[in-house]
Amino acid sequence: MSDDDAADLQDVDLELLRASARSFLEGRGEKESIEDLATMDWTGLLVDEQLGGVGWRPVESCVVAEELGRAQDRSAWFGTAVAAAAVASAPDEIRQHWLPRLLSGAATAGLTVADSVRVVRGDAVNLVVALRDNGIYFIDGSTITGRRPDDDLLDVTRPVWTLDLGDATSVLIGSAERAAALMAVARLLIAADSVGAVSMTLERLTSYLKERTAFGAPIASFQAIQHRLVELFVFVVKARAIVMKAARAIAAHDDRANVLTTVAHAFVTAKATAAVDECMQLSGGIGFTWEYPLHHELRRVFTNGQLVGTARSSRALLAEVCGW
Repeated sequence: MSDDDAADLQDVDLELLRASARSFLEGRGEKESIEDLATMDWTGLLVDEQLGGVGWRPVESCVVAEELGRAQDRSAWFGTAVAAAAVASAPDEIRQHWLPRLLSGAATAGLTVADSVRVVRGDAVNLVVALRDNGIYFIDGSTITGRRPDDDLLDVTRPVWTLDLGDATSVLIGSAERAAALMAVARLLIAADSVGAVSMTLERLTSYLKERTAFGAPIASFQAIQHRLVELFVFVVKARAIVMKAARAIAAHDDRANVLTTVAHAFVTAKATAAVDECMQLSGGIGFTWEYPLHHELRRVFTNGQLVGTARSSRALLAEVCGW
């Protein structure tokens, strides 16, 4: 089989995964728990098979992350999946106790790069994994005393909490190289989540504009509107392409992976909020109502832009890596 044939086959598999993930998420109704996602093996997408996961699958993880963003998932999948990958390389005592619980969804985790961390559903976090310059640190949730709801990020679909880790007990469980690799994955998963949210917003907007009429014609038929819709569509295609290219680089342990993931995060984070805001403008008055799903997606992508760094911090990292 040629390389092109292998790539085509992989693309078909990914589209099957995307379709099955979308069908599953659309069919589960109001039940949005990490245990549901664990039954699909999604919590083990970054864990080796011999440890109970499904292998090192950053490409498939990005497909799942995009679909979770599209579905406005409320679970703690992001932190739990990355934490499972970190705990997989921890000393036996920590790994044997925590990894099966993370993979089954019995435990949830947060992810941080600082001494305080914003996490989804932080009131129920069992552990926190800190990715720092000198390695990966494990923090037992029972040692975290400072927890407070974080209302500044405005995300109504995913309750976000701030945990104060200053006095918490931490244990080094991974090398600096492993920490950098997982941080790259984390940035990519957040970017993929935002791509999914923008994609869903654009799909809903296009359907709305096809049905809404003005001056006796569908609004979507006006040339000026079509141009703006095309620009949004191009952004989604470009964003998905750069995320998937970076994911494939990580999967192949390509030397360019760190640069590509940083570029992907900076690009998506810088433009996703503006893209959803453009959808809001094109939606007219309905786009400004708080009950309309578009508001939830706007808040989600804004929150994503703060969770593991901002577009500015990724650009600064890119300049450092490239020696600019």
